[in-house]
Amino acid sequence: MVGGSPVSPRTRGPSRRGAARLLRRAGLLAAAAACCALLGGCIYLRLLELKHQLADFDRYFATDLRVGVKITCLKPVLLDDDMAFFKLAPESRKRLGNVERWHFRWVKAYTAPGEDPAAYDVPADFIFVDHKLASVLLPERLFVFVPKRFFLTVIKAFGHAQVDRARRTASASVQESFAPGSIPPAPSAGDLRAMLGAPESTERTAEGVVWHYRYREASESRHAGRIAFAFTVNPATHKAVRIRGSIIGLTFDVTFPDSTPAPPPDMNSPRHEPAR
Repeated sequence: MVGGSPVSPRTRGPSRRGAARLLRRAGLLAAAAACCALLGGCIYLRLLELKHQLADFDRYFATDLRVGVKITCLKPVLLDDDMAFFKLAPESRKRLGNVERWHFRWVKAYTAPGEDPAAYDVPADFIFVDHKLASVLLPERLFVFVPKRFFLTVIKAFGHAQVDRARRTASASVQESFAPGSIPPAPSAGDLRAMLGAPESTERTAEGVVWHYRYREASESRHAGRIAFAFTVNPATHKAVRIRGSIIGLTFDVTFPDSTPAPPPDMNSPRHEPAR
């Protein structure tokens, strides 16, 4: 006994248990804080929320398809700092008050002699309000071959995307065929050369000749191949029958309807009966 009554083991036990609980709680809080720091401010929680929004697209987004495509986030989730997760670096930024416009540009990885690389750029603009992604703007020229309706289907596919934390990518796939007359006619080989220039490479397959295009970022990061397209061209008709591609982890596959007119009936065929 020192200056009072002795301290029994019973009075010591609860205080030790309480201290142990406090230490465990502090450890859990520290672990959670470290986890959020490692994940870039809990970006995966925001990606999960974005997935939920894309799964219910019409509720959380508005679209304007009159000139190009404008997608407006009604309840913004992603932050400007989150773009680093997708390895996206803008070529330029312009700020006005609490609004900032990020301009992205991808250029062809290969241009043939005599081609102007700038003529085949793929641009995009992201608008941030108070550091949150508020809208995405894409020019009309991107939708010459890919219908806007299908493009939105591709965007909605992110609602079921798989997130790879190690590679920092979000991937989903879309495959769709269109009925004749529901989309613009399939581009010809001449159309592809006029709009996209010479392909980086070609290969023969059972389906046709595949023209490969790849693009790299115009910014300093220069991630080559993160936008890629492969057009399959029918060598008999010189028309594209299929387009496959990937845009920063999102893959798509479009089959163009066969727009080849049916051959005229054989008047000498015994099965042909003249109209009465």
